[in-house]
Amino acid sequence: MKRIWQLSLVLVLGLLVIKCGESEEEPADVDPVDDVDVQQSFLNNLISLCDMELTGEATYPEENGDHPLVDTELRVHIESCEEDEVRIDLYREYDTWHGTWVLSMRDEGLHLYHDHAGDDGESDGPTGYGGYADKERGDNFQQYFPADDATKEMDEAYETNEWMMQVDLEAEKFIYNLERHGEPRFRAEMDMSEILAGGM
Repeated sequence: MKRIWQLSLVLVLGLLVIKCGESEEEPADVDPVDDVDVQQSFLNNLISLCDMELTGEATYPEENGDHPLVDTELRVHIESCEEDEVRIDLYREYDTWHGTWVLSMRDEGLHLYHDHAGDDGESDGPTGYGGYADKERGDNFQQYFPADDATKEMDEAYETNEWMMQVDLEAEKFIYNLERHGEPRFRAEMDMSEILAGGM
């Protein structure tokens, strides 16, 4: 019940943000919101979804070849939430492959870390890459994560990686997106409609 109340509060605040954005009047002078506060607010919105499971699908540009997460139902489980960290497990339907998106508040700001376990619980490819939220962009419901120095050192191909996460209340979706060289690389859209309906 507490989690539903929290989610309902997030939705009300989100709709107010959307409504304010539609206003034709320019707002009065307001001090800019600290980027760390915005990043924490984004993390809090994910925390409000804790213990919930979403289903959806992924897209991957054809010219980049096959991808194991395309053409299958995906599930994400927001399975571990603390004030300064959220862990989101990603699963393919019908098998055990999974990875975890770890979002944590650090001294430098909100950080996204990819922890890939693979089919047998052991990493079967690159793992540990990610980046810090861009302080020049993002809001309470959307954040961008350019590749950090550690990621760039793993492989020069990752140097232009930029991940985006969004809680899209209007489209009722949780979105994870990756671009490389400014071009689409991978995108997953998870349906939030049933959860939002259940919280009203």
